[in-house]
Parts: sequence; structure tokens; C-alpha cells
Amino acid sequence: MFLKSLEMFGFKSFADRTKIDFATGITALLGPNGCGKSNVVDAVKWVLGEQAARSLRAEKMEDVIFNGTETRKALNFAEVALTLANDNGLLPLDTSEIQLKRRLYRSGESEYFINNTQVKLKDVRELFWDTGVGKTAYSVMEQGKIDQILSSKPEERRFLFEEAAGITRFKAKRAEAERKLERTEENMRQVDGILGEVKRSHDSLKIQSDKTHQYRALRESIFNFELDIQLLRLKGFINDKGRKEEDLKTASEKRDIARKEIDEINASVAEHMDAVNEMQTKLIAMNQEIFGLAAEQKGKQDQIKIVTEQHAEAKAKIAVLENRKKNLEEQIENLQEEIDEKEASLHQIHKRIDDIVNNILEFESNIKLASNQIYKNSDDVKKLEGDIDSLEKENRGFQTELEAITEDIVSELDQKLKDAGYSSKAHEEALEKFTALMANIKRLASSKKTISQDFSAIQEHTESDISQFSQMVVSSFSELEDSLKDLENAFDEYKKTSLHFIDDFLSPEGIITKKRRIDEKIKQTLQKMQEKKQEIVKLEEENKVLSQKINEYRETLEKLRINQAQMKSEVQASEDQIRIIRRELRNQENALSDLENEVFTEKKRSEEINEQIIELEGEIASIEHRGRTLTKELENLEYSISSKNKDVSGKQDAVQKKTQELGKYQAQLEKINLDIVTIDTEIRNLKDNFRESHSRDLLEFEEKMYTITEPIMSLRESLSKARQELKDIGSVNLMAPEEFLEVKERYDFLTKQIADLVKARDDLKRITEEIRAESTELFMATYNNIKKNFHNMFRRLFGGGKAELRLTDPQNVLESGVEIFAQPPGKKLENIALLSGGEKTMTAIGLLFATYMVRPSPFCLLDEIDAALDEQNVLRFVHTLREFANVSQYIVITHNKKTVTGAGTMLGVTMEESGVSKVITIRLENEGANSDSSIPYIEPFEEEDVPLEEDVYMPPHPPKRVRNEQR
Repeated sequence: MFLKSLEMFGFKSFADRTKIDFATGITALLGPNGCGKSNVVDAVKWVLGEQAARSLRAEKMEDVIFNGTETRKALNFAEVALTLANDNGLLPLDTSEIQLKRRLYRSGESEYFINNTQVKLKDVRELFWDTGVGKTAYSVMEQGKIDQILSSKPEERRFLFEEAAGITRFKAKRAEAERKLERTEENMRQVDGILGEVKRSHDSLKIQSDKTHQYRALRESIFNFELDIQLLRLKGFINDKGRKEEDLKTASEKRDIARKEIDEINASVAEHMDAVNEMQTKLIAMNQEIFGLAAEQKGKQDQIKIVTEQHAEAKAKIAVLENRKKNLEEQIENLQEEIDEKEASLHQIHKRIDDIVNNILEFESNIKLASNQIYKNSDDVKKLEGDIDSLEKENRGFQTELEAITEDIVSELDQKLKDAGYSSKAHEEALEKFTALMANIKRLASSKKTISQDFSAIQEHTESDISQFSQMVVSSFSELEDSLKDLENAFDEYKKTSLHFIDDFLSPEGIITKKRRIDEKIKQTLQKMQEKKQEIVKLEEENKVLSQKINEYRETLEKLRINQAQMKSEVQASEDQIRIIRRELRNQENALSDLENEVFTEKKRSEEINEQIIELEGEIASIEHRGRTLTKELENLEYSISSKNKDVSGKQDAVQKKTQELGKYQAQLEKINLDIVTIDTEIRNLKDNFRESHSRDLLEFEEKMYTITEPIMSLRESLSKARQELKDIGSVNLMAPEEFLEVKERYDFLTKQIADLVKARDDLKRITEEIRAESTELFMATYNNIKKNFHNMFRRLFGGGKAELRLTDPQNVLESGVEIFAQPPGKKLENIALLSGGEKTMTAIGLLFATYMVRPSPFCLLDEIDAALDEQNVLRFVHTLREFANVSQYIVITHNKKTVTGAGTMLGVTMEESGVSKVITIRLENEGANSDSSIPYIEPFEEEDVPLEEDVYMPPHPPKRVRNEQR
């Protein structure tokens, strides 16, 4: 990734739209004081999210908008667009080029864009997390920031090491986890408060419920005692009634005898008496009927009037009742729809809860599987590293053997040449001998490169003329196949006088062949080592992906558990609402049923009234006809009665005497009947009183009446004792058991909810601690690397000396400050505050480059950080800058000519028009710039190891997956 271009419009002195295209390597930004060079740096800081106006050399943020000049009007907004190349995928966006844009209006409204998509400031900051780029990172180094690194408090220097360690995102995640932890604990406090109130109700209702159960048990005992007492009384009444009925039977028999005698006396006058009585009865009946018909006629007419009014009232009442019925039906329909809607919603919530539970189980399983795979991969890496150590040891053995064989080849070749009397004057003969050697190489054509290397080794150990011939042979190697036939003929002639020891060298058992075999073994060993290293990289990359998945799973798991608790609260609320609606629905349905019965009754009454009117009208007509008929019959009957009365009068005296005797028996019967009625009344009162007291029929327990053996007095004593115990209990809440069950259900739900919240809190604490442990290890690993690099870079820049970094609080790594100590050559080790200005700057530059060695920033803006350096230190700075230019892109604002000579591109900032900046680009010849002889070569110092920090808190479990992610 590198900075491709910067486009500004209305930002500070850049009133016109200005675009700067940057090249890789080093770019020098030049210009006189006050022309707007530092505004370019401010523009980069501003577009990266800088929020402090003073950091941009302004009083308030609106001051960065072009404020106009004598000839130009002020602009209403400022805009800066930064284009970055993302070919290496350092930024987490799937595109090779990323444009970051910020726009500010005078109203104070600010906008951010990534690839023309509006985003939040948070998105911009997260995009550059742990890349070394950002408003607080080390991608922009001004003289003020150099001073801040050197003179600020040790705690304020942490940003440099945190950005290099790549723990910025971990700090943000830890802060987010801590915020979630605070919210969870607040929820726990709220639920705990509710639980306390519910628990008080729960405990109180439990006591009341137990008291109510005791009350109900006593009431049941009292009922059984009263039942037994009443059944024994009923049994006594039934027995008394049986005896009275026997007496009644005897008296009835005596009365029947008296009546029989009277009947015999009256037998003689029966016919007369019957006729007279019949006629008198008929006469009376007819008179009464005539009188009654008149009264009945008037009554029927009045009744018709009343019934007609009732009929009208019934119709009106039916209309009112029908209207009320319609309203109730509508209310019931609305309530039923609301219940259906609530139940559907409740079903969906239950379904979502089930899905959440399944997801929780799935994510927990995935975390376990991923963790197991990470541990397995780590074990495999250790095993592969052990294999590599073994292969390296084996390779060192081969190298030792190869060196020994090479020395043998040289000494044996020298000895053979001397023994053969070989010298420089045998020019042609040596050529023929090497030609014969080339023929032998044909047999080894599959390994031409190895044979060439073997002959090169021979050249190094022969005389100069042999070396010349050897070079000729090697240079003409490609022509051997064309002249192979001629060479074979020459070899046949030379064979008799050739140096036979060369054939011995190249034979299967020769020393060169042995060397070739060892070369092949070394090659195979190196190939195996490379394969195992690639396998290690593959496993570490897999661990990195698995670690990221575990973090994502855990974050999702925490959200799912919070959602689960919220869903359960919603279920409880919905069920409460449904119960309330159902209770109201039952009330409305009962009211509707009562109303329908009332409507039915009124309609039936209306029909009956209508039929009654018709019937009354017919009866009136019949009454009038009957009246006329009876008047005529009455006259005839009065005459007949008068004649019969004379015959009956004589026989009535005899009947009177017997009737007195019958009256005596009848009085006895009436007394007995009265006693029976009294007993029946007692039995009825007993039943009614029992029904009123207990709402049950006493005869339901009739079978038990004949099984009671306990005396009634004992039962009454037990009843009195039970009533006293019931009185001692005092007032009782009869609904307490039912209310206790409802409160218990709520109490159990809240208890489970508080348990879920405790688990969520513990998970968040564990995540926070894991992030802290991972951040600690990353910080310490980076800190110790920077510490070593800083020491060696300091020695290089100063030509010796010593530099140290020290933690102010080693026991609290994530909050500890960093002290800087430096010892230039010839001085004592001391705090950097005691150094000169140039020494401070060089020390800060050394720390900056030491940081780049651990995590280089893709690009870096250096604003006049060489201002305090002398010429020699500037040359050292430029030389070091060139070395790092192969890794990072540097844009240097400077006035120093020596610094400019190290740049491949120059940007000039001018102010042709007062208050308005312009940019001019000049491309330099990179080769010439890089080979400037005025910049001396700095002899590198041998790197020295420095002691790591001791007594530093380290987490008990090393988070390897984070180190993989850092790489």
C-alpha cells in the first residue's frame, strides 16, 4: 500500500482544486516559509480523521476552510481526498485502490467518504487500525511530534509502541467489552432490585398460602363434624316420623268405621240428598258462574289492555337488547383478534428463542472445534520445527563433508599434475586433454551445470595457462554437441598419452562423483526444509483464520445470549397480556350469553303475550254466549230445588248425630298429621340450613348416616375445638395459594434471568481478560524488538554509543510509560532530556526507524524533522532513509539541500498569488539521486543483543493466533 495522490479544494491556502500525484520512494516537498508546505501535512492528518483544531494550527475547525483574500471570496466548504493503492490488501477492502474523502461546511457539518460511500468517523479510524497510518499513528511525523516523543511524559509515548504492536483494535474491543460489562451489571442491578421485591411477595405469600392450607383443612374437618351431627339428627327425625305414621294408620281405621256407619244412615236419603245437593250446588255454581262471567269479562278486557302494553314494552326491550348484543359481539370479535395476534407474536418469539438456543449451541461447538484445531496445529508446528532442526544439523554434516572432499580434489589434482610432469608449455596437449574431458561430459549431459562447476573448481587450483584453456572449454561448452564427432576422433588419438588420472576423477567411484552425490544430498535436504517451512506457514495462517473466527463466534454468542434474555422478557409480557385479554373475553362472552338468554326470554314472552291477547278475545265472546244460556237454566233449577228440600230436611237430623262421633276421630287424625308435619318441617329446615351453610344437599351423604358410630356429644365437642382452632388462625387470604403460584412463577423466571446475566457478565470478563493478555504479549514482543532495534539503530546513527528503553511500571504493561535513555559516544548514559537538540532529534529518528523495522508504515510524512541536524547527521539520516524507502513511501518537507539529494521526486509549493498555494512537480533521475557521491556510505555496526525486560507481567496462556494475525 502507498499514497498515490492527494486532492485539496478550499483547504487552508489551497483555494483552487489542487491534485498532487505521489511516487514511490522518497519525495521532497520544498518551498519558502509561509507558502503552505505544512498545509499538505495538515490535509493528510485532517482527512485521516484529526479532530483537534490546534493540531492543525487553527483555533477552531472552521478555520481550515479557505477564508478568502483581497481578490478572492471565502469558500463555504473545504474538501480533501486521499487516494491509496491497496494492491497488497493491507486495508480490509476488496479493491486495489481506496479513496478517502472528508468535507467540512462552515455550518460545522462534516462528512466522510470511503470510495464515494458516506461513512462515519469510526469507520475511517477502524480502516487504518494497526497499519501505522492514522491521526495518532507514526505515519505523520512533524517537528512537534518529535518533540512530543522526546519531551512528553513516559505514558504519552505509548502510542508509538501500541500502533507498532497492532493492539489498537484490541484496546477498542476491550473498551467495548468493558462498556457491555457495565451495561450487563446495570441490568443485573435492575433485575436484582425487581427480584428483591418479588422475593418479598414470594415469601409473604408462601406464609399466607401455608396458613390458607391449614385454614382449608380445618374448614374441611368442621364440615365433616357438622355433617355427622346433622346426619344423626336427621336419623332421629326419620325414626320419630315412622312411629307417628303407625299411630296415624290406627286412627284412620277408626275414622273409616264411623264414616261407614254414617253412610249406612244416609243410604236411605242418599238419593234425595244427592239430588238436592246436586241442584243446590248447580244453582250456586250457576249464580257464581253468572257473576263470575261478568267479572271475568271485565277482567279479560282489562287484561287485554295490560297485555297490549306489555307487548309494546317487550318489543322495545328486544330492540335495545339486540343493539347491546351486537356491540358485545363486536367487542368479543375484537378481543379474539387481539388474542390471535398476540398468540401469533408469542409463537414467533418462541420460535426465535429456539433458533437462538440452537445458534448458541452451534457457536459453542464451533469455538471448541476451532480451539482444538489451533492446539493441534501448534503441536504440528513444534514437530515441524524439530524436523527442520534435524535437517539443518544433517545439512551441516553434509557441508563439512563437502568442504573436506573439495580440499581433497584440489590437493590430489595438484599432485597428479606434478607427477605427470605437466607444465604451461604443453599448450596444445592440455587442450586435447580437456577436449577428451568434454567427451566424457557428454556421457553426463543431464548434469551440464554441475560439470561446469567442477571444471571451474579445477581452474582455481591449476596454473594460469591451464586456467585459460579451462575457460575456453567452458565458454565453448554449447558447441560441444556440434563438434562431438571430431572430438571423439581426437580423443582416440590422445587416449594413449592423456592424463589418465582425470578419468579416475570422473569415474563412478571418483572423488568428483562423490562430491556430486553430496551436492545432491544437500539439495534434497534444503528442499525438505523449505517444504516443512511452507507447511509451518500454512498451519500458522490456518491458526490466524481460526482465531479470528473464534473472536467472531464469541462476540455473536454474547449478543445471542443477551437477545435470549430479552426474548424471554417479551414472552412473559405477552403471556401476561394474553391472560388479561382472555379474562376480559370470558367476561364479555358471559355477558353475551346472559344477554342472549334475556333476548330469547323477551321474544318468547312477546309471543306468549300475543297468543294471550287472541285467546282473551275468544274467551270474552264465549263468556257472553254462556251468560245468556245460564240465565235461562237458572230459572228452571230454582223451581226443582224448592220441591226437593222438603224431602231432605227430615233425614238430616239423623246424619247430624253420627257426624259428631266422626268429628272426634277426625280430631285425633289431625293431631297426628300435625305432628308428622312438624317432623317434616324439622327435616326440611335441617336440609335447608345445611344447604345454606354448605351449598350442598344433605341427602348426598345419606349412606354415611348409617355408618356413624361416634356419639353426637363427642362430635359436638370436636366441632367446638375445631372452630376454636379456626378462630385462632385469624384472618386468611383465601386466594393466597393461587397468588403464590403466580408470584413463584415470576420469581423462578427472574432467578433464571439473573443467572443468565451472571453468565453473560462472566463471559465478558473472560473476554476482557483474554484481550488484555493478548495485548500484553503483543506489546511486550514488539517493545522488546523495538528496544533491540533502537539500540542498534542508535549506534549506527551516532557511530557508536548506547541507547535503552525502559518501562516505568513493568508490573502493569498496558498502562506503563516508556523512558528513553541515550549515551552518545564519549558521554554517560542519561535521560534524553539532557541531550542537545541535534542529539535529541537523531535519537527520535533512531526510535522512529527502529519502529519501522518492526511494523513499517506504508507511507510517512516527515515535516522538517532534519531542521536541528548538522550536515554529517543529515547525511546519516538520508542514507538510512534511502534504505527504508524500499519498504515505505516517504514524503519529506525540508529546507536542507542534502536531504533533497536523496529524493527521487521534488514537489514545489509556491504562492504566486497572495494567500493561495500551488504545487509544482519535478521528477528526478532516481539512479543519479541514489548514487550521489556526496552521501557517504555508513559502515554498519554488528548488531548487539539487548537484555529483555524482566519481572514483567505476562498472561499464562500465549495467544499464538494474535501473533499470526500480526504477521
